[in-house]
Amino acid sequence: MSLAKAVWLGLAVLALTGCAKEPEVIVKTAEGRGLTADDIDREPLALLPSNAVGIAYLDAPQLFASQFGPRLTQLTRQLAPLPASTGFEPSRDLQRLYLGMYSMQGIDFAGVAVGTFDVEAIARAGERSDRTVLGAALVRSEYGGRTLYTANNVGFVVLTARTALFGNETGIRRALDRINEGRVTRAIPDWAADLLDQPNAPMAGAVNLRAEAMTDAARQRLPFLVGMHTVRFLGNFQPPGVNFAGTAAYDDEAAAAQGEQALRQFHSTLQSLEWIAALFGIPQPVKRLETQVVGKEMQFVVGVDGQAMGSLLDMASQTLLAPVAGPAGQGAGG
Repeated sequence: MSLAKAVWLGLAVLALTGCAKEPEVIVKTAEGRGLTADDIDREPLALLPSNAVGIAYLDAPQLFASQFGPRLTQLTRQLAPLPASTGFEPSRDLQRLYLGMYSMQGIDFAGVAVGTFDVEAIARAGERSDRTVLGAALVRSEYGGRTLYTANNVGFVVLTARTALFGNETGIRRALDRINEGRVTRAIPDWAADLLDQPNAPMAGAVNLRAEAMTDAARQRLPFLVGMHTVRFLGNFQPPGVNFAGTAAYDDEAAAAQGEQALRQFHSTLQSLEWIAALFGIPQPVKRLETQVVGKEMQFVVGVDGQAMGSLLDMASQTLLAPVAGPAGQGAGG
């Protein structure tokens, strides 16, 4: 086993086999006490709705300082439902991101952004219905005594100068319901609770594949998902660009062995298609894949090329801007 594999698999096993923690109650409903700004800022994870089917954490400064950080900054400016008039700069103002995925009405999501938010500038932009980079107007509405801003079907609520909720409307409303009803407790699923407390991991995530309806179609295209019920990972942004170390839990030992074989075959297929990717200026994305099966689990280490990530982000950015530019480089008008 290589040194890199030993280090990363060791990190993954230590983090991914820990015991889940008991929920930490911030507001006790029986006391009827409202949340203060300090209460909200103290524990961002407690703001996320319960019953997540997927959850992730990102250290924003390390993400934006990565090899593909400048491209990601540009894409974030395009996607963020915040007009330039708010003065919000993702690479400067974001510190941490927590994201939960839910199966409430299809695929819903809610997240918590920790950073610096100019509450007054955002309020002024909402009153004027200022437009985002992609040309969508910032729409202001009220829900549960809070001001909700939406643009391009994505919304946010600034709770304090340090903490904001974001997501689709269903996810945000559910998070606000928890706050207004005094049910703000850390309600992270057992299969993800300990993973989000790793102090030295700039990225972490977990997905419950049994709870996610879309995975049936995905399994047909990605055979290594067959029999897999949860996947958990830690990550960093060191060379070659992005590194993941994690474990995938299967129904039984045979499924884990078959999953490892299918993953290696998928990697081989990607390598054989390298010449096609090169036509689009994209390097081979997967630079390293190391796996081993331990009982019902497949442990893996994946290294993704930072230049390839940057190229994919450029393509996504160009796709998003295409409708705005209009035909023959003309503005969208209106």
